[in-house]
Amino acid sequence: MNVLITGSSGQIGTNVALGLLARGDRVLGIDCRDNQWTTDFETIILDLRSAVFDAFPPGGDFDVVLHLAANAKVFELVEHPERALDNVTMLFQVLDYCRRNELPIVFASSREVYGDIHRHVTDEAAADFVVAESPYSASKIA
Repeated sequence: MNVLITGSSGQIGTNVALGLLARGDRVLGIDCRDNQWTTDFETIILDLRSAVFDAFPPGGDFDVVLHLAANAKVFELVEHPERALDNVTMLFQVLDYCRRNELPIVFASSREVYGDIHRHVTDEAAADFVVAESPYSASKIA
């Protein structure tokens, strides 16, 4: 399978990519920074907030897009809530790319959408989509 991973230089993106490579899949990463953990797969340095993503190769022979990119600095977003819009903008750009190229997408959400729940296993029905505890969780709910 040919997989495009956004946020491929982050900890989760890197580990997902390495797992896919280990099972024989091909991976291309997109991130706004270099991968500090591995050079086992190609990472294109690209800011998903920009229209440059529109110029990305159509289809690219991908089977699926895993959207893991986000500004996950919760405390930074509390101090500068306007930066949470970046997560919504990136999601829009990726969704539009997938729509235009008829590609399925897997969107990684966050435990932050469930709020301050003190259980190890949380049912999806426990999410309170009306009251977000931070700009980050609001951007993931959006």
